[in-house]
Amino acid sequence: MGESRAAARDLEQALGIYRDLGDRLGQAYALRYLAAVRRATGEYPAAGQDLKQALSISRDLGNRFGQAWALLYQGIVRQATGEYPAAARDLEQALDISRDLGDRFGQAWALLYLAIVRRATGEYPAAARDLEQALGILRDLGHRGGEVQALNERGTLHRVTGDLAQAEGCHRQALALTRQIGSPSDEAHALAGLGRCALAAGHATRAQALLRQALEIFQRIGTAETGDLARELTVLTEAGPPA
Repeated sequence: MGESRAAARDLEQALGIYRDLGDRLGQAYALRYLAAVRRATGEYPAAGQDLKQALSISRDLGNRFGQAWALLYQGIVRQATGEYPAAARDLEQALDISRDLGDRFGQAWALLYLAIVRRATGEYPAAARDLEQALGILRDLGHRGGEVQALNERGTLHRVTGDLAQAEGCHRQALALTRQIGSPSDEAHALAGLGRCALAAGHATRAQALLRQALEIFQRIGTAETGDLARELTVLTEAGPPA
């Protein structure tokens, strides 16, 4: 719902209760979700510390499911901070454990973020392969929120490889779906994706309008993408009169 501050407060309270009870499994769960919130709001060092604790607890308990998800989130944080080799190692470990456990949901998320890392490092065929696997699993599971993220990433991959028509189609699918499920962050990503497609096609006026819509949502919910998108818009505005 985009209520990151309230989510963090709830999770911190839950963590405190689990610690009072001596429930280490509960602590690991709370730390993982707290890290996810902090990653979304750009608090990367705090998220990393939470995940180190969660991973340590899961290993102490011999909880492989917990290990896989702590490694997954750790890979996501490292991807967000540009630590791509470390992110890929974490995500590959998470994928291997998830496959051993038969956790298809964990497999899908590990594949999705591996695709993001591989796209960022120019490994486009491998990114496309991982992304198609992730999207297939998420659709099989009926997880529409995950499907939206995979569609947005597929759009980004098509755009950076020069297929603007396919890219726009993916972002439009994502936008329609995200408005059905009510996910403001994913809606903003879809709008930003459409704006970048418009810019790549030479339609600067439309690009600015779409990017501003995305920025307004990111600002409202307080996500890490706000600063980068604001700078992107400033550069576009200063480049001259829109076409």
